[in-house]
Amino acid sequence: MPLTSRDIDFKVDLPDIPATTPVISHTPPCARERDDTTRAIAKVLQIDLKGTAELPHGYAVGSDRGQVEVFSASGAVRARNVERLEAFPDERRRWSDVERDDEGVFRLGDRLTRHLIGHGQELLQRVGLSDEPAGIDVSLGQWAQLNEDGKELDSGPGRATVRFSYAVEGLALIGPGAKTNLHFDPGEDGRSVALARMFHVHRGVAATGEVATQSLDEAFAGLLAQSWSGHGIREGEGRIAITAATFGLLALPADIVQTFAAPALMVEGEVSGVEVGKDETVSVRFGQYLPLAHPRALAEAGYGGGRLEPGTVVRGRTKGR
Repeated sequence: MPLTSRDIDFKVDLPDIPATTPVISHTPPCARERDDTTRAIAKVLQIDLKGTAELPHGYAVGSDRGQVEVFSASGAVRARNVERLEAFPDERRRWSDVERDDEGVFRLGDRLTRHLIGHGQELLQRVGLSDEPAGIDVSLGQWAQLNEDGKELDSGPGRATVRFSYAVEGLALIGPGAKTNLHFDPGEDGRSVALARMFHVHRGVAATGEVATQSLDEAFAGLLAQSWSGHGIREGEGRIAITAATFGLLALPADIVQTFAAPALMVEGEVSGVEVGKDETVSVRFGQYLPLAHPRALAEAGYGGGRLEPGTVVRGRTKGR
């Protein structure tokens, strides 16, 4: 049974959506322009360049020590030092400056956080990826050891990631296609750091314009119409709880050709009453990008065919009966 707007519970305040919003045209990527960058990244990661391999999404250069990949669709680069990644037997890392908050989450101390951010910025400058970020933060991996009953026996910090986000015209670029992640491991002393792998995608901007936006009712219509399973939603039990909402320009994955970025609303939440059998329903966590640009406005402005399809990530069952 299709859901209606009355079946949505907003657990967060939705961002204000203006009547018109920016839309940007991307410059076509050029693989040759990445040659100097790939060589610089290989040098930073201490990767020998002994050969080139064609890949479904582009090409890679490197050796047994590691690879630097280039995505033809977007100009994105992904690199890794295999020896550094294999230097640790599991997720556990020993950092010299670690704190644990009241919720049990491990975080790097302020001193080491500042050091990693500065080091990350210097590395990007060195390899020619110096796009001005809109935000920078550091996340720390978490690991836990549990017994057969699910009780935590031990836990600790993992690999640290310096994350760069981007914006255009003051509007955040959201989605998987606009970010830089630098993954660091600690040295034996816990103070020094080593870059183990990285990923960068940020398409160039050729021009900016404006398009009219849809109403929120129109934006949520596609979400409400989904069945979520082969059986659909059980009548009288279906609800959608929206737990997060972010407004921005949607950046598509690195392996997809994208000529323009239009406004979208990134929502996360949970849908209940999803039928998975004759007598069983479950609740499912999800994440989805809802297009906000009016299709007619996109078409009239010359942006593609007027549609930028949303992406959905279903995160799995959370409970059932």
